[in-house]
Amino acid sequence: MPAASPFSSGAPLGAAFDTYRTSANAALQWLVGQQEWRERVLKLEQRRVERDREALQGAIEALRTARDWTDFAIATQSVWREYVGACTSLWQEGAAAAMQGASMWSDTARDVTQQWQQACAGAQAGAANAPGALPMREWMAAFERAMNSATNGAAYPASSSGAGRAQGANAGGGQHGH
Repeated sequence: MPAASPFSSGAPLGAAFDTYRTSANAALQWLVGQQEWRERVLKLEQRRVERDREALQGAIEALRTARDWTDFAIATQSVWREYVGACTSLWQEGAAAAMQGASMWSDTARDVTQQWQQACAGAQAGAANAPGALPMREWMAAFERAMNSATNGAAYPASSSGAGRAQGANAGGGQHGH
């Protein structure tokens, strides 16, 4: 059986660490997801750059080999056809990647939230029995009593101890009794 830790709220040693581990795991899962998304976006961007380069090279080749406007128009038609086909393919892949990314983010959020709730439930269960929780409870009870008495004193100023002095000073004609 694991030993109790002064940092674990009276629960077994692992409760506080499990909460920390779950929180750190959640942050790292988000970072992994972000990196995977960045890789997908960069791969698509690389393919876009290659598509543009190939289209430019095709236009250069069409200019180089064309003898007149008709030859140039025919050559650039095939370049444009390939360019539009590549654009359509990239747009479809981009839309699919966006949908997969949204699904991945929601799945990660659900899993992380579930893990975090489970870890925190164990830590909260042990916190009620913590030896350090009693002074906090006593302090909160004392604070609540002080706030209640301050609120009651403000609601009924004649019954408070300083009210008679304040009224007496005002009856004499001012602050200094003039």
